[in-house]
Amino acid sequence: MLLSDALHPLRAVSQTPVLNVSERHSHEHDELCLISAGMPVVRHAGSEVRSEAGTLFLFARGEAHGIWELGVTVARFWSLEFRMHSQARAEFHDLFERSPERRMLKLSADQQQRFCNTCKKIAFEKSALQKGDFAPVHAITAASVLLALQLIDVARWFSTHSEIDLVEGREKVDPQCFELRQQIYRHASLSTSHGPMLFNLNPCYDSIRHRFRKLFGISPRGLLVRLQVDRAKELLLTSELSVKEIAFELGYAWQQDFARAFKTCAGMSPSQWRQCAGDPLSAGRSDEVLSKNAMRISETARRPDLLSASCRLSISQSQIP
Repeated sequence: MLLSDALHPLRAVSQTPVLNVSERHSHEHDELCLISAGMPVVRHAGSEVRSEAGTLFLFARGEAHGIWELGVTVARFWSLEFRMHSQARAEFHDLFERSPERRMLKLSADQQQRFCNTCKKIAFEKSALQKGDFAPVHAITAASVLLALQLIDVARWFSTHSEIDLVEGREKVDPQCFELRQQIYRHASLSTSHGPMLFNLNPCYDSIRHRFRKLFGISPRGLLVRLQVDRAKELLLTSELSVKEIAFELGYAWQQDFARAFKTCAGMSPSQWRQCAGDPLSAGRSDEVLSKNAMRISETARRPDLLSASCRLSISQSQIP
């Protein structure tokens, strides 16, 4: 049997976790996943756990799993998805016969670098195959060889290091806090017709609120306001809505309440933020600039400080007589 028939890499990609998806997923192929930055929530072996950078997971085919962004720090991970023939799987039986709880491992810095470099090489070969840069058989064989080397490395790392214990060695995510966080993300995306989010209806809210802040570094109400401000920034950049209309769209009965919340998060009023972000509607810019501004939404939403410093300077200068 040819190596390319026994081992077939599907894709190798570095990406960020989703923010507000609660659905787990499974697929009919295997996946290696390395958390390269941040501390996302990982659904693995029937539990949600906070995973540190450098944690490697092996999700076997058919296993439900998922990765979610905590919303506190930016997380990234490398995903290597692949198919294996039964004969190839037998060669790595020590790896795939482990229980799900024993298929997660904390890698050293050198091991992380080696894993990421191999993923990059596999991604290059897959890209070259699609572009037709090399003979197809060469690109396919090269990608399969790299996958084989990656699996050999992973098998060796698992055999020489102690795997992470999901039960005793990791901090499990509080299910009530995790569910509340996802409810907040869902509510923040709803229209105003759904009304405000009422936290105090839960008689255990005070207890959950303290645990929530300890886990995520922000209160439930604070997270909701931050998400609403992020949405407001998107509307300020990409729509013709007035500040009053945006406030109503986000569920605020009074514009001044929205402006106060926005200024607390962004360091300036919505009108000032729109002006400093280069609003093409007020500055008479082209649609091309509008598109470029929209592409910057995610970065300014995550790092408002990057925009605020320069904007405060321009605002203060404009007030000089």
